[in-house]
Amino acid sequence: MNDARRWTERATGRVVIGAILSLTAASTMMAAKPALRASRSADAKAYIVRTVGRERSAGRDQLTPARFAAAITVIDIDRDGIADYMVDFEKVIHTSWCGTGGCDLELWRGSATGHPIRVWNEMVRERRVRNRGGEIIFDFDFHGSYCGTFGAEACLASFAWDKSAGRMIERPTPGGDTTVRLIDPVPITRAQVPVNIVSVERGANAQCKANGIDEPDGLPVSIPDIDGDGLRDWSLTSAVCDKPGDFELEQRLFATAGDALHPVMAAAGVRFNLSFATRPASVALINASESCGGYTDKICSQTPMTWRAASKKMEVADPR
Repeated sequence: MNDARRWTERATGRVVIGAILSLTAASTMMAAKPALRASRSADAKAYIVRTVGRERSAGRDQLTPARFAAAITVIDIDRDGIADYMVDFEKVIHTSWCGTGGCDLELWRGSATGHPIRVWNEMVRERRVRNRGGEIIFDFDFHGSYCGTFGAEACLASFAWDKSAGRMIERPTPGGDTTVRLIDPVPITRAQVPVNIVSVERGANAQCKANGIDEPDGLPVSIPDIDGDGLRDWSLTSAVCDKPGDFELEQRLFATAGDALHPVMAAAGVRFNLSFATRPASVALINASESCGGYTDKICSQTPMTWRAASKKMEVADPR
């Protein structure tokens, strides 16, 4: 039975998933080093409460320290013997923090010398924690739109802390799926985006406004290396407004090509399928139409593409 079907059948079993997570957290704590139970955990929790409280209480349900404390669990993210923290907003029990995509979830990585650092801040529907080859992996079920489907359709992706990258990185799901889901562990800011990508998005947005369509500026998502230079690359999905009152979404891939500050536009199309099973990550242009089910799993076909260093473009792969 594949991951999607198994998780879909468990869609009503959130209590079971919660129990699994609680047992996993308890097991982790029992086996943890003394540092995980050190008194500095209280200071770290207080810092998280102050930081998130300032961000999330304005204009919404007041997130009091007492209510917020119930949402924080000590958990190990990276096996470094220092306490890490999971903030599960489902435990706050308020609709401000939950929706069709599940509930907000934050992961904070503890530090031996300073404040904890937030390494995950996304909405998830279900989550599990497992150990694979000595690595702690978080398995999430996201809103179906991340998989090109809709609503309650299962959409699975797994992440783990990667020391060399200094961030949560994509990992295969329990069933071995390595599809890139275009999810940033921590939403990026405009200041972190290379200027030329920002210019492309703003240009597209200006064209839409000129055609009477008000599309907000979007931000790209970090993706695994697609050009083989060892640097993470970018995916930007934005509106293309070719005629008044009508628009289509287009996905653009940007490759750093050895220069992280000035990535080049490597490919553009309706939708791409990326997989981190290979290095560099594999790229395929998805050919979909209404007759094939459009943005569902009923894809007409996929055209493999490969990076060409000479042209600095993703081009159709040689069929040989």
